[in-house]
Amino acid sequence: MSDTTDNWGSDDKLGRKEAADFLTSYLIKRYFLARNREHPDTFVLNIKADWGFGKSFFLQRWSKDLKQLNYPVVFFNAWENDFCDDPLIGFIAEINESLADKFKEIPLAKRHLDQALAVGRKLIKPVGLSIASLITKQLSGLSIEKLHELYASSGEVADDSSEKEDEPSLISQCAELALKEHLDTKETITLFKKKLGRLIEALEKEANVQLPLFIFIDELDRCRPTYAIELLEAVKHLFGVPGVYFVVATNLEQLGHSICAVYGEKFDSERYLKRFFDQEYLLPSPENARFTAFLFSQYSFSELGKFYSVIEEGIYPEPPEQALFTLLCDSFKLSLRDREQVAVTLQAVLLNWPKDETIHFAYLLFLIIAKQISSMLYLKLADKNFQNDAGFRAALNLNDSALFKTRSLVSARTGFQEEYIGEGTKEFPIYELLSTYIDLRNKTCDELWKKGFNNIRFPDKIGYAISQDCPRNYSSGEKPVPPISDYARRVSQSGQLVMSK
Repeated sequence: MSDTTDNWGSDDKLGRKEAADFLTSYLIKRYFLARNREHPDTFVLNIKADWGFGKSFFLQRWSKDLKQLNYPVVFFNAWENDFCDDPLIGFIAEINESLADKFKEIPLAKRHLDQALAVGRKLIKPVGLSIASLITKQLSGLSIEKLHELYASSGEVADDSSEKEDEPSLISQCAELALKEHLDTKETITLFKKKLGRLIEALEKEANVQLPLFIFIDELDRCRPTYAIELLEAVKHLFGVPGVYFVVATNLEQLGHSICAVYGEKFDSERYLKRFFDQEYLLPSPENARFTAFLFSQYSFSELGKFYSVIEEGIYPEPPEQALFTLLCDSFKLSLRDREQVAVTLQAVLLNWPKDETIHFAYLLFLIIAKQISSMLYLKLADKNFQNDAGFRAALNLNDSALFKTRSLVSARTGFQEEYIGEGTKEFPIYELLSTYIDLRNKTCDELWKKGFNNIRFPDKIGYAISQDCPRNYSSGEKPVPPISDYARRVSQSGQLVMSK
C-alpha cells in the first residue's frame, strides 16, 4: 500500500508542486521510452532559479514524492559536505545511507550496491598528493632531489649513491608510475560503472521498485568552485550509468562567476558547465501574491508586531498586510529580487520595534520601498523636503490604475447636498493613502486631536489611528509627536543591512 501523504500542503507558498508533477511525468516517460528502444540512458537535469526562490524546498519535497512512488532516491546537500577536500567521500556515504536501508529486503541489490561502493571508495583521493598529481601539477617547479626523495619514499629507489647517474631515468620512472596510476584509476572507474550497472539490472527485476534511480544534488552554487567542479566530474564520469538520473539545483551563472574568479575572467565557464547537463529547467517565476505569502512565511512578519494596515480583513483573499505588500510592490513595479530585499529590511526594522507600539504598515513599507528604488526619493522623504502635494505626486510617478480597497463611509447626493448613508468597501488611489501619511507625519499630537478624525471614513481613519498612538499624559510645555515621525530614522538604520547572496 503506497503512502499518500501530501508533501507540499500549505508550505508550498510558491506553488512548486505543479512543476514537480510535470518533471516526474516527463522524466519517467523519457526513461521508459529510451528503455523500450533498448537504449536506456543516464540523464542530468539542472534546476535553475535565483537564490532564495525555493530551489531547496522544491528538491526536498519532490524527492519525497518520488520515494512515495517507490523510486530509489538519494538526496545530497553539497554545501553541507563542502568541508571535505574530496566530494566523493560525502557523496558515496550519502548513497550508502540512502539506499542501504531500502535494499535490505532485496539481497541481490544490496550486494551489488555494496560491491559498487567498495570499488568507488578506491577512487577517493588520499590526503596527500599522489606521484601522478605531483608530476602533472608541480614537475616544472621541483628539483631532481625532491623528485628522488618522493620516488624513494615509495620504495622504488634503493641506492642513494647512484642519484646523479639515475637522474634521467628517475624522471622516466616517475612518469611511468604516473601513467600506471592513471590506467589503474581508469580501470577502477570502468569496474565501478559495471557494478553500478548490475545494481540497476537487479532493480529492474523487482516489482516493488521503480526506475530510474534518482540522485538529487542541492546547494551546488554555494560550494567552493573546485569542489563543485570535482563533484560534477564525478557525476558525469563515474555515475553516468543507464538508469541513473541526476537532478542538480544550481544557478549556472552564479557558479560560473565563482569559477572565473579561480581560473580567470577569460575562462568560458558557462560553456564548460553546460557540458555537464543534458537539459535545464527554469523554475517558473511565482505570481506576485504567492511570492508575498512566501516572504511573509520566510521572514515571520505576522509574529513581529501589531499592524495597522488601513485595509480590513475579508476585503482581499489574503491577510491585509500581505495584500498591502503586493499592492505597493506592484504599484512601484518592483522585481522579485527587490521585493525580497524590501522584506529583509522590513524584518530588520520590525525585530527592533518598540514593544506594544502599533506598526503603520503602509507608511513603513512605503519608506522601505522608496529606499530600495531611489536614494534621492528616500532622502527627500526622510528630510521632509517635498514643498507641495504636486511635487510629491510627481516624484512617486504612480499611474491612475494603482488603487486599493478599504472600508469607508458611503455617501449619496440629495439635491445639492451629499449625505453619508452608511459604510461599505470602496476603491481609492494608493497615492492618496501615501500622501495622507506624508501630510500627517509632521503634526503634533495636539494638532491631531484637534482635527477630530472620523474612525471610519477614509482618509480620516488614518489620522484617527495615528492619534491613538500619542501619549495621553505629558507636561504643559511639551509638544509630543506621533511615533510615525521616527519611522524614517528606523528605516535608515536598518536599511544598512543588505542580502549577501
